[in-house]
Amino acid sequence: MSAQDNFRINNQIRAREVRLITETNENIGVVSLSRALEIAESKNLD
Repeated sequence: MSAQDNFRINNQIRAREVRLITETNENIGVVSLSRALEIAESKNLD
C-alpha cells in the first residue's frame, strides 16, 4: 500500500491551512496551503 492510498499530498489537500514541519522536524507552524507548497517546491521536496 502506498502513501497515496492513505494520505492526501500536495494538490490533493483540501484544507486552506496546514501545519508545516520541515525536513529536519522543525515545526514552522500553521501556514496557508499555497505557502507550504511554495516552500516545499523551493526545497525540491515535492
